[in-house]
Amino acid sequence: MKKLYFILSISGLAALTACTDHEIVPPPVPLVDLNCECDAMINDSSVIYVDSCSYSSEKTIVSGGISNARYQTRIWTEGIPGGLDIEIRSLNWSDDGSNNPSLDEWKSFFMDNTTPDYSGGVSHNGIYVEWTDLNGNIWKSDTSASVCVESFIFNTLIQESDTTGKYMQFDATFDCKLINSDYGVIDSVKCLENAHVRSAFRLQ
Repeated sequence: MKKLYFILSISGLAALTACTDHEIVPPPVPLVDLNCECDAMINDSSVIYVDSCSYSSEKTIVSGGISNARYQTRIWTEGIPGGLDIEIRSLNWSDDGSNNPSLDEWKSFFMDNTTPDYSGGVSHNGIYVEWTDLNGNIWKSDTSASVCVESFIFNTLIQESDTTGKYMQFDATFDCKLINSDYGVIDSVKCLENAHVRSAFRLQ
């Protein structure tokens, strides 16, 4: 009789287990593989940043008129002072209340500007670069006459999206003049040369 009770107990447990609802785990959502690195020569000194990026934008939204947006990315190495900022100016569009251009407008803006000139001010379209050195001083790209080479080329532009946002990944090479007035000398100059950067802008 004891054996019979034992067998019945096992059978009952098996039946309960078989009726238990199983949680369905959805497959992981693929995320955009955001590459982030930069290396350059600044006055014959090598500068390298890897691993860390941030993405931002600045907008002027005009209801019923033409809105405007500038897009930025910052590249740095965690734990090391300094970093490089790149901003592209400027996308204009008629806003539909979303406070963003459409994805097609955004993609066209980049694809039509693969070799942008350097911007001479916020109101001027083009590329703007800031380099923060180890001492926290900010060097800004400048378009005035200089012995420094000036060029910017988007070698590749790839639009990808995931649950975190819509991105324009890019690979670019560039050279520019950098100026700074924090050292007590008006417009101290450095040449940024042979720079290679991989990062992204985000539609936001």
